Amino acid sequence: MVFGYIDGGAGDGLAIKRNSLSFKKLLLQPKTLLNVKNRNQSKKINNQEFSYPFGIAPMGLCNVSNPRADIMLAQSANKQNIPLCVSTAASSSVEEIYKIASKNVWFQLYMGSSIENTLKLVKRVERAGVENLIISVDVPAPGFRPRELRDGFTAPFTFGLKQIIDCALHPSWAIPYLFYGKPEFAHNSGLSTDGKKFFERNSGSRLIPDLDFLRRLRDHWPGNLYVKGITSLEDAYHSINCGCTGIYISNHGGRQLESAPATLDLLKIIRGEIGNNYQILFDSGIRTGEDIVKAYSLGADFVFLGRPFLFASALGKKEYIIHLIKLLGKQIDSTLAQLGKTSIDSLTRDVIFGNDTYNYRDN
Repeated sequence: MVFGYIDGGAGDGLAIKRNSLSFKKLLLQPKTLLNVKNRNQSKKINNQEFSYPFGIAPMGLCNVSNPRADIMLAQSANKQNIPLCVSTAASSSVEEIYKIASKNVWFQLYMGSSIENTLKLVKRVERAGVENLIISVDVPAPGFRPRELRDGFTAPFTFGLKQIIDCALHPSWAIPYLFYGKPEFAHNSGLSTDGKKFFERNSGSRLIPDLDFLRRLRDHWPGNLYVKGITSLEDAYHSINCGCTGIYISNHGGRQLESAPATLDLLKIIRGEIGNNYQILFDSGIRTGEDIVKAYSLGADFVFLGRPFLFASALGKKEYIIHLIKLLGKQIDSTLAQLGKTSIDSLTRDVIFGNDTYNYRDN
């Protein structure tokens, strides 16, 4: 049931396949006879320099993969100096994660059961020391995910005969939870009122963010603010006009709408329209270092990955997460060399093979 939750998407998973196919179809142009000896893949964003040009995307209930997943992800992000986006739906609180990964911690916000308590959570995040806030706007309703329904996955866990049998058949996964307990939504603590939980995954009690709330959040939050789940030019301009630091192009890893366009195609179009004056964060579909290079070549300012890190954390040791980070770094380094480039910031659309280009508009 947990594998289906991590691996699955909306409907028959066509959005996931579309994301992946868009990367596979895009070709890169190798260039030789250039001095690429001194390569550097560090990336600076908002006056903070990271050792790798990618981070860990916000993911809810990471601890379903392993009861210490949140902690291991934080330790790995801190050790390898990459950003970690903590989700409102995390199993560990932002305060706990910040003690481990400090300035590398970003926070992703879902609206809860009330505006008042949502803004209280935002204040908690600010007090913890976080400077980069991401509000997700692409979950007006839970996506239809048949694999979760078929496999009996619920969050937090509920146990019937189906789930008990599933646990019994997977003892190496199930036994650790006898010691750690089942994963819960950590940020409900102190924010749930009158017997109603602040955040529930499928209850319908969560509020839906609109432009009025986005403007209010912009006034309320002193740091950098990004809007996640942007899949249209109209929404990109709404976010920009509200004074946000930037937008975050994502189709939720193909988990919300099966017929959603591939995010790489959206990146090409939206960057071409809004020009270079606004930051674009990006996720969905990235699996390799070459994919990361392709995203930067098409105009991303920073790139995040989700599923690969959750699968790595399921192996039970932070060393596997660190191995994944280093592996992606090696792939990026090799790709830069093949393209005749020495840094992430030197990537432009000239590394794309063929006519797959869009003209920038001067804004």
